[in-house]
Amino acid sequence: MMIAIGIILGTLAFVGLLLLFNLRTLVYICEPNEVLIFSGRRRRVGNRSYGYRIVKGGMGFRRPIVERVDRIDLTNMVIEVSAHNAYSKGGVPLTVAGVANVKIAGHEPVLNNAIERFLGKSRVEIMQIAKATLEGSLRGVLATLTPEEVNEDRILFAEKLVQEVEHDMTALGLVVDTLKIQQVTDDVKYLDSIGRIKSAEIVREARIAEAIAQA
Repeated sequence: MMIAIGIILGTLAFVGLLLLFNLRTLVYICEPNEVLIFSGRRRRVGNRSYGYRIVKGGMGFRRPIVERVDRIDLTNMVIEVSAHNAYSKGGVPLTVAGVANVKIAGHEPVLNNAIERFLGKSRVEIMQIAKATLEGSLRGVLATLTPEEVNEDRILFAEKLVQEVEHDMTALGLVVDTLKIQQVTDDVKYLDSIGRIKSAEIVREARIAEAIAQA
């Protein structure tokens, strides 16, 4: 009798451990800096139908057999942006270097665009796509500004670039957090000549003011 009870208790304990193990493989914890994508079952939002559901924060339960789970990282991606010999307004070729902080949008419906385009792609691949998009817009914005405008007001230049690229980034499911222009140069030394002319004008005006004061 005691042996039979022991066998039953052992079997129950084994089944309980097995169920606990299976439960751990079905419950997924979502970190604050990521999104979980449960693919396999369709859901309807308004007039659109999606083949996945999204869990952001907290935890989600994967339905056995019919669903799989992917994670999307929402942390910032630091992307170096550059354009070499890009023609500005007036035909002067400029070389511009900057850095952008880009991330995958964490809110719907923009997040859906990122899922449909980047699910299964590595972080490096996503950064390459974002970099190509930013540099294409960079050349487009440069063509609308004079070298003086680009060099003297880099903050305004960066703002124009963010506005220009916003539509394309939204279509990809990406967001530009910050963008900073670090360097503007040209091989024909046009900007250097402008700087020398302005320096000379400042010196000339200072000498004229000094002569007037002495007179």
